[in-house]
Amino acid sequence: MEFISQFVRLASRRATAISPILQRNRSRIIRKQFLTDRQAYSTMDTTIHSAGIAEIHQVPMSVIQRPIPSVLDEKKVESLMETIKGETSEDEVPPIDLLWISGSEGGDYYFSFGGCHRFEAYKRLQRESIKAKLVRSTLGDLYHYMGSSAPKYLA
Repeated sequence: MEFISQFVRLASRRATAISPILQRNRSRIIRKQFLTDRQAYSTMDTTIHSAGIAEIHQVPMSVIQRPIPSVLDEKKVESLMETIKGETSEDEVPPIDLLWISGSEGGDYYFSFGGCHRFEAYKRLQRESIKAKLVRSTLGDLYHYMGSSAPKYLA
């Protein structure tokens, strides 16, 4: 523990070494940036994959493939189910991201790697569709996630 606390002390000394003028300007910039971002969109609705995508679709649950088994926190799933059940509070649940890949011989394929708690909550509530942002992807992108386990029928 002493080893780790040594780094914490060093980091805190560096932070206090910033001149007061820089600290004031820095906090103003961060605060302004936060307010601007907050006004533009909720950080809950955005991931690195879908940051530039505004369109939200209702995607049928039956077409979504989840190739990696989920590790779930039951309390989180139950909490999401309660939120989704409420007509006004369902809007508080952000959309999931789906990799949207067109097969070489036609057909659209939708893969989900995140949003496992949201997906499970909608599934348990027997909803036919889920809110999603479609991230246009390639087979190469899918290989990054799945390696040689990627489905061969897409090639």
